[in-house]
Amino acid sequence: MPQLPEPLERLIQELSRLPGIGPKTAQRLAFHLLRVDRVRADSLAQAIEDVKARIGYCERCYNIAEGPLCAICASPRRDPSVLCVVESAFDVLAIERTSEFSGLYFVLHGVIS
Repeated sequence: MPQLPEPLERLIQELSRLPGIGPKTAQRLAFHLLRVDRVRADSLAQAIEDVKARIGYCERCYNIAEGPLCAICASPRRDPSVLCVVESAFDVLAIERTSEFSGLYFVLHGVIS
C-alpha cells in the first residue's frame, strides 16, 4: 500500500490501540472520519476531550463519576449495608439496568486471581 500521510497513519495507529479495534477496522474508521464533514469530526474530538476532562472515578467505589462521588454513592436511597464487588463499570451498568439492586458497589477495574 502506498505511504499514507503522517496524520492519517497516526490516526490509524491510535484507533488500533482501542480494545476490539484491529488494523483493518482502524483503517476503515480513519477513512470514514476523513469523509465526514468537519462539524461531525470536531464533535467526536470534543466528546473525547470532554470525557477525559470531566469524567473520573468515584472516591468511594471507583465507579465512573463526574465529580468526587458517583451518582450511586451520592444517593441517599441506596442501602449502604449491601455491597456488590464488580470487575468493571460495565458490570455496574448491567446490574443497574435490572433495577433490582439497591446497594452500593465497589469496582475493581480488573479481576482477582
